[in-house]
Formats: sequence, C-alpha cells, structure tokens
Amino acid sequence: MRKIGLLLCVFLLAATGANANLITNGSFEANFPISGFTTLSSGSTAIDGWTVAGGSIDWIGSYWQASEGTKSIDLAGSYQNGTIVGQAFSTIAGQSYLVEFDMAGNPDQRYDKALVAAVVNGISYGFTFNQAGFTHGNMGWETKSFIFTAGAGLTQLSFGNFSNNPQEAWGAAIDNVRVNPVPEPAVMILLGVGLLGMAAGARRLIEK
Repeated sequence: MRKIGLLLCVFLLAATGANANLITNGSFEANFPISGFTTLSSGSTAIDGWTVAGGSIDWIGSYWQASEGTKSIDLAGSYQNGTIVGQAFSTIAGQSYLVEFDMAGNPDQRYDKALVAAVVNGISYGFTFNQAGFTHGNMGWETKSFIFTAGAGLTQLSFGNFSNNPQEAWGAAIDNVRVNPVPEPAVMILLGVGLLGMAAGARRLIEK
C-alpha cells in the first residue's frame, strides 16, 4: 500500500507540474530597467505578450513596489482609462481554467480602485481594491481570482480600468497574472488516494 501511495503521488506531482502558467509574461517584466514608469498608448506592444488595446497605461518600474518581479501595470495612463490584452493561449473547449492576478491601486489618489477582467468571449468579471492606508512602499497587493470555461482552442484575457471619470490617471494596478486548468475530479481523487497511502506507510514506519 505504501509503494502504491508513493507511486500515485509521484504521478500526481508530474501531472500537476506540467500545468505551467499559460500566460506569457504575466508579471510584465522586461530585460531593461524602467526608471519610475513609462506611459504606453493604444496599439503599443512594448510589453512582451501584451497589447495596449485602448486608452493608455503606465508600465511601472521603480515607481512603486511590484507584487512579483520588478514591474507592474497602472491601468490608467495619461489621463484616460486603459485596457490591455494578453497573447492568446491554448485552451480546451469545455475545460475550466482558474485565472489569478494580484491587484492594488495607484496610491497617489486615495479613492478605491476598480477594474474589469474579461475573457474575450463576452464574459467579464469586476474587482475592486480598497486604497486606504497603502503607499508606494506598501502597495497592499491582493490576489483576485475567477474561473471560466473555455469555448475554443485559443483564449485571450483583457484587463481594463473602470472609472466614471474618462480622464482617470490614478487607476487599478495589476501584476502576477497566471492561468491554469482547474484539476478534474479524478485528479483530486487520485491525490486523496495517494495521500492516504503515504499516511498509512508513515504510520507503519512509526509503529516499527
């Protein structure tokens, strides 16, 4: 039983390890420094794996603390709401996927920030961030998430700042975007069996 449990766990780890992040450059990194921040306008492809699809955004470097790596995004650029779209990634129609990303807000203005994360098949998801008390050195990054079901073999994600002020310049901040398939029930059962097998083996070793 112990050997079976160990083999099952090895199999499970190999299977889950293959589920690398499907998003290209989810932390908006680059192989060159950004002093403070740089504003990117609609049509820009300066960020590997992403396109500015509308308005403008600020690509943040040393201006504030990133959630992961050294760079992040302010979704409100030069006094206008901005939208970015990620490079299409492979999906399986009917398969569920977990989207996770870290959200904060530009601390230069204290009001709460909001964004819309959208799968480019018409389904959108709204998120907010309570800005109070956070600073450039302590951004208060929060992990947000949602699950979507793919409708085709390729899927794209977009993120846009949401504000009633069309001349927004202090928007929602995002970083560390990642997408992975949601484990199938059979995989979860396999995990449970494997863990039970390991527990039984460990108990026998202790009893000896």
